[in-house]
Amino acid sequence: MATQKIRAFLDTNVLLEYFVGKPELQHLFSEEVRERVAFAINGIVAQELLLSGVNDDDLAAIEHVEIVELDVTPSSPVLQAMLRDVRNRSLHVNDILILATARSYDVLLTYDRELREAGQAVLRSETPEEFLVELGAAA
Repeated sequence: MATQKIRAFLDTNVLLEYFVGKPELQHLFSEEVRERVAFAINGIVAQELLLSGVNDDDLAAIEHVEIVELDVTPSSPVLQAMLRDVRNRSLHVNDILILATARSYDVLLTYDRELREAGQAVLRSETPEEFLVELGAAA
C-alpha cells in the first residue's frame, strides 16, 4: 500500500533562498524528499518569483513543484475570518492569499516569521530546515 505524500506549500522566500544556493535547502528537492513530499505554490508565489528576477532556468529546475489555482472567493467566510484575524498584523495582501491557498495543505514552509505566526491559526507552519529535520532528511 502506497503511503500518502505530505503536501507542502512553499512561500516565495523559500524558493528564492533555494535559487541563491542556500546550503540548508539543497536537499529540499532531492529525490529522497520528493518521494515523501508533494510541493506546491500558487500564482501569487509564481508572480513574486518572476518579479524578483527568477529566470526560466531556475523555474525549469523546480518542475516538480505544482502551481495550483488560487481558488479564493473574497466573500468566503473562511477568507473573511482570516482577514479579521490578521488585521492587527503587518501582512501584505499577497501573504493573506498565500495563507488562503496554503491552508488546504499539510504544512506551509516559509522564513517569514509573521506569516508563520499568522499561519499557525489555520495550518502547520515552519521553516524548511525544521521540516527537513522532521523528515529525517536534513543535509
